[in-house]
Amino acid sequence: MLSRPCAPAVVVAALTAALATCVALATEGWAQASPTDLARPASPADLARPAPPDVPDDLTVGVMTFGPGDHPFFRFGHDAIWIHDRATGIDRVYNFGTFTFDSPRLILDFLHGRMTYWLSVSSLRATREIYERENRSIVVQELALDPDAKRALRVRLDDNARPENRAYKYDYFRDNCATRVRDAIDAAVGGRVRAGARGPGRLTLRGQALRMTAGYLPLYVALDLVLGPDVDLPIDRWMETFIPEELEHALAEVTVPGPTGEQPLVVRATEVFHPRRAPPLAAPPTRGGGFFLCGLAVGLVFLLLAVGSWASRPTFLRAGLRAVFGLLVVGFGLAAGFIGCFLVYIWIGTDHLVAHRNQNILLCAPFALALAVLGFGVVLGRPGATRKASLVASAALVTTVLAGLVKIGLLHHQENGALIAFFLPVWLGMTAGLARLWPRGGFRAS
Repeated sequence: MLSRPCAPAVVVAALTAALATCVALATEGWAQASPTDLARPASPADLARPAPPDVPDDLTVGVMTFGPGDHPFFRFGHDAIWIHDRATGIDRVYNFGTFTFDSPRLILDFLHGRMTYWLSVSSLRATREIYERENRSIVVQELALDPDAKRALRVRLDDNARPENRAYKYDYFRDNCATRVRDAIDAAVGGRVRAGARGPGRLTLRGQALRMTAGYLPLYVALDLVLGPDVDLPIDRWMETFIPEELEHALAEVTVPGPTGEQPLVVRATEVFHPRRAPPLAAPPTRGGGFFLCGLAVGLVFLLLAVGSWASRPTFLRAGLRAVFGLLVVGFGLAAGFIGCFLVYIWIGTDHLVAHRNQNILLCAPFALALAVLGFGVVLGRPGATRKASLVASAALVTTVLAGLVKIGLLHHQENGALIAFFLPVWLGMTAGLARLWPRGGFRAS
């Protein structure tokens, strides 16, 4: 079993996949190894002290960075630590992203944000075969650690891999396969990785998640819907290294004491396997315009169907257009209401902190589920159901406008402008269409 990281296509599947952000999973006990178990940094004096002549330097330590894969859960990449012992010829790959798919609690733990991952140890050959078969890039950064630091790192990793220490509670942004590797290396170099990553990050957590999933639209949209305002706060480079690619770049900028002064931490970086795929985008795409056009098209469909069902003279044509309009109201109300209920649930009932206080609840109001029932009354031309559906759609339009107004208020807003651009014209078109049909319920007087 090798890593299946981070995080994340129909509404239920896509929203569930988005909780992996960026975005995906296992359970095997709750004996959690704290990051501090690996974060006992050596002192600068220890780092600068040359190794005694009788201490052989038999170990090579490297960080392995694996690129994104095709599966939604593999879109964020992966990290591991490789240690080669030249004296024995043994290679060990320490992998903090191990999990199993056959746990009976997999779905429940996943939905509640209580996933357990663990540290496993495998061979270099087996690791390479897995990722090459998945057509994922493999880059190895050999690190300039002194012999004592290398041995201490191996001891800590071996101890962390013991059954009683190996498991930890996974967090997509703060405690994952990349952050555990980062913390282990930072401890080995006396905190120099953290010291070098104090500057502002390139992007927010949302920006990083969306750029890594830009090539898979269902997961991209699901992540944008599920993530709340906390992921839009400014972060530093240290926090940004939850993405393996960002950790690779951060390690390349670190320096450590050497025999003649400061030297780069990364002795050499080697691309072991080059995939047949394009690299991830450097920044998330700007899709607000596209989302608005899609929403405008859906809103116009609602409006034109309602106008046609009211104005058409042949009775069968009016009834047909009204039926199509009503079924669309049912479908959209069901989807929006379900999403809203799901967002409320993960706020009040799960440990997914990055999804709490989600302002997208205003766009997908839970009460929109009522349209899944009232829409059938619209299909049948019932004036009472049409009137009630009109009130529900109007309320959803008001909450969507409120979501936009939040951006100019005192509350910290989240970056959901593209989603507002989609939902606003949709709710407007549906509301206008239902108002056109009511009070006649879709019938025009002869």
